[in-house]
Amino acid sequence: PFAPDAPVYTTNLGECVRSKSEVLIANALAHHKIPYRYEYPLKLQKQHSSSHTTFYPDFLCLNLRTRQEFFWEHFGLMDSQEYVSNTVSKLNLYAQNKITPGKKLIITMETQTEPLTPAVIEQMINDFLM
Repeated sequence: PFAPDAPVYTTNLGECVRSKSEVLIANALAHHKIPYRYEYPLKLQKQHSSSHTTFYPDFLCLNLRTRQEFFWEHFGLMDSQEYVSNTVSKLNLYAQNKITPGKKLIITMETQTEPLTPAVIEQMINDFLM
């Protein structure tokens, strides 16, 4: 659920997402008719433990040609040291569960001086989902 004071961004399909960049990604996926789910729950096993943690990856996408599923994570606050630290932990947990960039995981990132662009989104879609 969204925090009551969090800004709400709406896609062309009327979905609520958490950032302007997620709007760009969702709109591009819809434009290319790529099936996706926003923040679909994913249980990951913690290393050296029988316990699990649930993540909500930004997008779960399906390549219709290959039938392969990809998780797409957009990391939008890479200017923040705390956010970067959390990102590294998250990526390590993904890797421990055999969800690795370029195979099952699409990653995009941005900072305030290097925003995510539609060209990068299109390249990711072409490389992984078409």
